[in-house]
Amino acid sequence: MLTITYPYMPPKELRGNSRSHWGDKKKWKDFFQEATIWRLREQDPKPMDKVTIKYTAYYCGRPIDIDNLITGMKYAQDCLTIQGIIPDDSPDHIKNVSVEYHRVKHKRQVQLVMEVTEVD
Repeated sequence: MLTITYPYMPPKELRGNSRSHWGDKKKWKDFFQEATIWRLREQDPKPMDKVTIKYTAYYCGRPIDIDNLITGMKYAQDCLTIQGIIPDDSPDHIKNVSVEYHRVKHKRQVQLVMEVTEVD
C-alpha cells in the first residue's frame, strides 16, 4: 500500500466547480503535482497493475462534495502514471475510487490522505 498525506484539501482552482483562469489553474496543478511526486519519490513504490484509491478527508467547516474532491485529486492520480506506478489511469488500472469523511475541530487538523492499494 502507498499512502500520501496532504496537510490541505485539493486547491479550489482544481475542483470540478472551479471557474478559475487557466493560468491560476496551471499554477496550482504544477504545485500539486510537484508535491505529490515528491511524496511518491520519498516512498519509492514498486509498479502496480491494478489499484484502488481511497481518499480520507479530515475537514472542519463545510466538506468538499465527493465529485469535486475526486476531480480536485485528478492531478495527483496522474502522478501515479507519470512516476510509472500504474500503466495509465484508465478503469483497467484504477478499479475503484472511494472517499471517506471525518470532521475535525480545528483548521490545523485538516488533511487529506490518499491510499493506493494494489488489487488482483
